[in-house]
Amino acid sequence: MRLMPVVLALGVSLGFAAPASAAYVDIETVRAMAFDRGIVKLDEIELKRRKGIWEVEGEDAYGEEIEMEIDARTGRIIKMKRD
Repeated sequence: MRLMPVVLALGVSLGFAAPASAAYVDIETVRAMAFDRGIVKLDEIELKRRKGIWEVEGEDAYGEEIEMEIDARTGRIIKMKRD
């Protein structure tokens, strides 16, 4: 039993046990990115954990729909589509 905490401590220090969700970009950052890209009305922001992306839907100042996909770990915009 005494070796178990030591092994876990080594795993954490080497980066093996770090949870992936801790590295996600937060929702406030995603909102700010959407507003910076011309969205003035947000309809939906959803984190798709399995895909590792944020999906954003909203409208610009002219009422045109904008959809965005943002990498949840890096914050990089993967896709942006205006309709």
